[in-house]
Amino acid sequence: MNNNDITGFIIDCLTDPGNRDKQAALNKWLQDSEENRRLYAEMKQLWQAAAGVPPVPFNVAEGWQELSQHMAPVARVKRMFPRKIVAAAVVLLFLAAGGWWWQNTRNAWITYTTPTSNIDSITLPDGSTIHMKAGTSMAYRKLFKQREVKLLQGEAYFDVVKDPQRQFLVVADRSTVKVLGTAFNLRIDSTFTEVIVFEGSISLQSGGKKLVLNSGSGNLATVGRNDDEIKHPTGNYSNQCAWATNELVFENEEAANVARVLAAHYHIPEIKVVENLRHKRITLRLHNTPQDEALAIFSAVLDQ
Repeated sequence: MNNNDITGFIIDCLTDPGNRDKQAALNKWLQDSEENRRLYAEMKQLWQAAAGVPPVPFNVAEGWQELSQHMAPVARVKRMFPRKIVAAAVVLLFLAAGGWWWQNTRNAWITYTTPTSNIDSITLPDGSTIHMKAGTSMAYRKLFKQREVKLLQGEAYFDVVKDPQRQFLVVADRSTVKVLGTAFNLRIDSTFTEVIVFEGSISLQSGGKKLVLNSGSGNLATVGRNDDEIKHPTGNYSNQCAWATNELVFENEEAANVARVLAAHYHIPEIKVVENLRHKRITLRLHNTPQDEALAIFSAVLDQ
């Protein structure tokens, strides 16, 4: 990379610390040489110094003076290296172009993607928590004044902090979920978007249509990605959120169905139930239960 490319690359990484891909690229670049690490330290110092520059309207002359004051104690030679001059000029131009950097970037979207093999979670600025399956991508605003999130791909479970003054919006494809405080699961598939309410209620909107979903019976809805049609099949789908909540609840369920759900949750190929017990109705509740213990409880309930 030339000097301009390097400067732009560093600034991009400094302005988006939550982006794992950018930070990984930065770490790799820093490991390449001592020169890279020294340049990054200089640029970061300039960047931190710029944080003291007043907000818009931005005065370039005053900005130069402000930066010079910050850089003076650091400069141990009589003149600044050309590279430093270029870096400082780029920072100033970057600030002046938008009438001060944070006016344009502090409300920008931050994108977060989970690793491809792990479930991960993130806590938003308002205290709400999002649990994400492997390979899931989402975005949120840095200031989060409007409590708005975008699910870009994958599946996520939302545990939303209640705030009567501010709705919580989640945009997934062409659907929008509105809520004041609840817990729900949202998944984007190749053909539809699916939402399951675990606690409370939400409002699902798509293509001018609206559906209110409550927890308990009838807590799932899907929206077609091609026709925006909202479908609301009956049934209780709360156990589909168990990957995030670690809670499984079965009320008067057939043993064969319980075995199927347990196998999927614990990633077991199959849990066999003898033929004369497959239709036995059982009630069972598991919370943060290890696999071996869960199977032992299930077997004990079947034998009762």
